[in-house]
Amino acid sequence: MSETEFDYIICGAGSAGCTVAERLSRDPSVTVCVLEAGGSDKSAIIRTPMLLQFAVTGEQFNWGYWTEPQKHLNDRKLLWPRGKTLGGSSSINAMHYMRGAKENYDEWEREYGAEGWGWDNALPAFKEVQGQQRGPSDLHGAEGPLSVEDITPLNPLTDAFFKAGDQLQYRRNDDFNGHRQEGFGPYQVTQKDGKRCSAADAFLRPALERENCSVTIKAMVRRIVIEDGAATGVEVDIDGTRAVLTARKEVILSGGAINSPQTLLLSGIGPANELREAGVSVEHDLPGVGKNLQDHLDVTAQIWTKSDISIGNSLRSIPRHAYMMGRMMLMGDGPAFVNPVQGGAFIKSAYADDLPDLQLVFIPAISNPHGIEKAWGHGVTLHVCQLYPKSRGEIRLKTTDPNDHPVIQPNYLEDPFDTDVMTDGLAKVREILAAPAFDFDRKSERYPEPGITTRSQLEDDVRARAETLYHPTSTCAMGSGELAVTDSRCRVKGVDKLRVIDASVMPRLVGGNTNAPTIMIATRAAAMIAEDNA
Repeated sequence: MSETEFDYIICGAGSAGCTVAERLSRDPSVTVCVLEAGGSDKSAIIRTPMLLQFAVTGEQFNWGYWTEPQKHLNDRKLLWPRGKTLGGSSSINAMHYMRGAKENYDEWEREYGAEGWGWDNALPAFKEVQGQQRGPSDLHGAEGPLSVEDITPLNPLTDAFFKAGDQLQYRRNDDFNGHRQEGFGPYQVTQKDGKRCSAADAFLRPALERENCSVTIKAMVRRIVIEDGAATGVEVDIDGTRAVLTARKEVILSGGAINSPQTLLLSGIGPANELREAGVSVEHDLPGVGKNLQDHLDVTAQIWTKSDISIGNSLRSIPRHAYMMGRMMLMGDGPAFVNPVQGGAFIKSAYADDLPDLQLVFIPAISNPHGIEKAWGHGVTLHVCQLYPKSRGEIRLKTTDPNDHPVIQPNYLEDPFDTDVMTDGLAKVREILAAPAFDFDRKSERYPEPGITTRSQLEDDVRARAETLYHPTSTCAMGSGELAVTDSRCRVKGVDKLRVIDASVMPRLVGGNTNAPTIMIATRAAAMIAEDNA
């Protein structure tokens, strides 16, 4: 890096950072520097949907965070994969394009003081960046850079999942981002011509074609430089070399729900007592930094199947896999570019209010947590997660070295309400896999084990097997609440020229996947930055 002064320094090239870089660099009079602690994303593993598990599990692309032991999950530590590359977690996720319920955004504004973030303001930003394959509508944009496609062809077992929903009197829904969320249907995915369309593809690469935008990989931000109550730059290790970079206009943290609060804490911004205990000098006492952590907890039901029509690993599937890999390498197309995580549903538990509070994810394959251990044989997996947990956790410093992972304490199931909803959800997905639609291919039950029959046993099964669905948020929440860290323009309270723009500013977790909402937040917040610095 030859330059050391820029107008804007963006810390993190994930979904938010890439989006902010593209928007800000449209102004040729400013310079934009993007710092990414991970490496390059040039890999067929990232581009190819059927290689998803290798993107999630590969140390090259995943930070591999672990939570603290979870008291209510049998003291298990849970793996939290997060993207360690350009595009961040949008380069290793399942590519589902999901906005959540429109009521979520109105709640942000009404209940949490996030002024201007209601649905009427969020929808235009969603539409602006969306490149919907189906074409434009009142709810969808078709001209944006973020390509959104249907999954085709669907596996026959995915169709069986939809039929099971019919048999149990659930609705059908061909657009979870449409006028209603509830029902069974196929997911849409952020893919273009079958290949992953990450935030780096959609936003960062177009920005880098401009002379005023640059990105540096393997750049670990150590702290924000603060002078007279304002952020003036960052101290960063670039491939092992220490440097101080100056931001003439603003520093923007886009490291996500783990790294953004960690960077604030390392910079002396956070709960004063905790900072002193960690050996960090207090620059600004801001109690909410790292607090209010929320995530979607998830558990699966699974069945073994008789045939080999599922996406499975067996001697019978070797010819099909050989064809898939040969087609991918020789032609750049074929079954490897069909997303394996195909069907879904939004349904209500026995404890729901007006909105569906359970999200289902159907995979026509037997899977193990995070894909770490290869699953052999044929079958299906049906995930269920609780959309609106009441439990709250936190991120704290473990050491003052930014290379050391922070303390991640989600406090899963701390609120008994969450246990009730998760247990009810597991019972429902088990019932779905027991529906007549799967009779033609069902062999036996894998999870929950057949001997599990009572509600108490189901609850124990949740505690033994539940895992994250990869949606941590809210550790730098915006709004006017007691633990709010940022205002409604994503500015860090009490520190000038510093913003946080990523999933950590969500006041409350949305009812769905978090990638598209994060890009929406970044789209709107980047426009605010440009307006405030005009």
